[in-house]
Amino acid sequence: MKIAITGNIGSGKSEVIKYLIKKNFYCISSDYIIAQLHQKEEFKSFLSAQLQIDKKNYKQQILKNISNAEFNKKLKKIIYPRLNAEKKKILPKFKSFRYVFYEIPLLFEEKLNNLYDKVIFIKSDYNKRMQRVMKRGASQDYFLLMNKRQLNQNLKSMKSDFTILNNGSKLDLYKQIQRLIKICER
Repeated sequence: MKIAITGNIGSGKSEVIKYLIKKNFYCISSDYIIAQLHQKEEFKSFLSAQLQIDKKNYKQQILKNISNAEFNKKLKKIIYPRLNAEKKKILPKFKSFRYVFYEIPLLFEEKLNNLYDKVIFIKSDYNKRMQRVMKRGASQDYFLLMNKRQLNQNLKSMKSDFTILNNGSKLDLYKQIQRLIKICER
């Protein structure tokens, strides 16, 4: 069963994935794959050349231009094929497993929800999410920019099979995940 995990910026998707991995579930994280791509000099060079930006501080330039619809479209045309190619390399390892969890931040925005058997939405209060993002070292402006690019949480919750509310402790989050796993195993 292919299960998507989604949520707005700072909602706790990565924490859910970490917990599932600890519990020996198989997970594929879009954020992790993209971070790995950004570590490769070949990818940085290609991305910078295609977007016509300076390779030296390309991430800052991407953030500066991401509000531009044409730039964003071009960026997605470069990143998404590579992201999907990496997922295809990983997936055969997991084919025989009952559940494979996919962390997909922009699942609904990119209209990918029909590719998955179930969707779990991680929901969290706006201020909590902003605090988490800023605690990771990102600016408030970055949070506001990314949050603006995402659909409303209530809409995502309605479109999902399950919603986990992540406003409490990690222990509260883990208990909700455990309950959800039990429901899935029925």
